[in-house]
Amino acid sequence: MVSLHPDRDCRAYLLFDEASREAALIDPRFDLTRDYEAVIKQRGLTLKYVIDTHTHADHLSAGDRFRNLTGCKVVMSSASKSRVPDLRVKDGDTLPLGAFALRCIHTPGHTPDSMSIFDGKRVYTGDTLFIGGAARTDFMGGSSEQLYDSFRKIEALGDAIEVWPGHDYNGKESSTIAREHQTNKAFMQPTKADLVAQLALKGELPANMAEILSFNSERGLPEVEIIAPKDVARLGTPGVDFTLLDSRYIDEWQAGRIAGAVHVPLPEIKDRWPEIAAMKHPIVSVCRSGVRATYVMMTARHAGDKGWYLLEGGMSAWKKAGLPMTSDTGAPAVITSKFATGGSCAAGGGGSCAAS
Repeated sequence: MVSLHPDRDCRAYLLFDEASREAALIDPRFDLTRDYEAVIKQRGLTLKYVIDTHTHADHLSAGDRFRNLTGCKVVMSSASKSRVPDLRVKDGDTLPLGAFALRCIHTPGHTPDSMSIFDGKRVYTGDTLFIGGAARTDFMGGSSEQLYDSFRKIEALGDAIEVWPGHDYNGKESSTIAREHQTNKAFMQPTKADLVAQLALKGELPANMAEILSFNSERGLPEVEIIAPKDVARLGTPGVDFTLLDSRYIDEWQAGRIAGAVHVPLPEIKDRWPEIAAMKHPIVSVCRSGVRATYVMMTARHAGDKGWYLLEGGMSAWKKAGLPMTSDTGAPAVITSKFATGGSCAAGGGGSCAAS
């Protein structure tokens, strides 16, 4: 097992069989597809599955894109309403991976379609059980009563089993069921009523949740709509032959941008849609890493506006490729905005998927 980007709040895992080189990705992010692809290639693996532990509301899933790139199967719970998965698994179903098998455990609570994955030594709990905390149950059809029952399923795996969560907001990587029994207030609650009381407080919804759920429930972007920085020049001159639409915040825009780009910050996109729809097409959607730009493309899709491209990797990839930039503040740079905000999905550990 490889824990991918353990330094981020949002976690993903690569599981593989040494002999067959078959692999599964759990909860990969769309914006990090190329990073995962590099690890898979470096290790000589064949991706068999992408497993989403639930319909994510706080990040874009890479499942559909990996299916387009590799032909792998996208796996989700049979309780999911998403149109993305190839395989819909029920509680107790197994996924063969070389000489081994991954067991799917239906663990609703955060969402009705939440599940955990058990490899015999580790349980990957998605947004069900966090280290020292629990998932939020106050939106997306969540249920604290169901979460209590799901905790008991995880508990039944045994004290020695390692816990690897889908998020951690406190700099921790893994735990054990025994340790969570000793330290996790939510996991230790003696009754359903106690857990319901603990998780009763509602939190701020994840930022851009509607666009994220749409992306994760319908389909992602076909490869023909994703353009690498080096290929943008073939479209011609920005502002003349096509439009570069930059949806970052003002401080990011001022720090470094592509000459000829048009600036419409993400919070203004919907209000200014008539103006955007009238811009010269095709339109290349740009942000720092590609996430906000994808939200803009989802808005275009729902408006029926065709002729859009996503700049893969955003301005970070553009700068890395050594392509020209301009700036209002000196040497062009790609920064993270001081205006960035958003709710999360956790309970007890802060952040957007956690309950507090």
